Amino acid sequence: MLNEVHNMDEYMGFVTGNKNRRKMLALLASNDELEGSRLAKSMRIARPSAEKVLAELIEKGLVVRADDSFRLTELGSAVEKRMQSI
Repeated sequence: MLNEVHNMDEYMGFVTGNKNRRKMLALLASNDELEGSRLAKSMRIARPSAEKVLAELIEKGLVVRADDSFRLTELGSAVEKRMQSI
């Protein structure tokens, strides 16, 4: 149990340490799936910047790619819900 809390704290720190990660997680939480170009446009950042953030979130297991779209994983949803509670 303590290890799970510690891991969640690490994920929270990772996401909250970057405004684009926080924003992208929130956008994906409010939509089932979004295309990379739509995420970039909604966040008002360049597509390469959005792709970099997506790659970071995918590497941590918070987001998964499905063809041209992206969605939160179960872990990503849990982190996003925890962010809303603080």
